[in-house]
Amino acid sequence: MIDAFHALGVYGEGVERFRMVALDVPPAADIAKVRRLLDRGVAREWWAVEEGCVTEWWRAAAQG
Repeated sequence: MIDAFHALGVYGEGVERFRMVALDVPPAADIAKVRRLLDRGVAREWWAVEEGCVTEWWRAAAQG
C-alpha cells in the first residue's frame, strides 16, 4: 500500500501489528492524485481512512 503512494511522492510508515499506516503528503506531491487514490481504495474497501494533522491545503483539496 505504501508503495502505491510512494510513486506519488508520498512517504509513509506502517505498524504491521495494528495493520495501520501513516502517510506524509508533502506540498510537492500531486494532491489531486493522492486524493483519488485514497478515495479509490476506500470505495474498493482496500482500506479505511482517518485524517490527522491536516492543513488547510489538504482540506481545500477535498472540496476541489
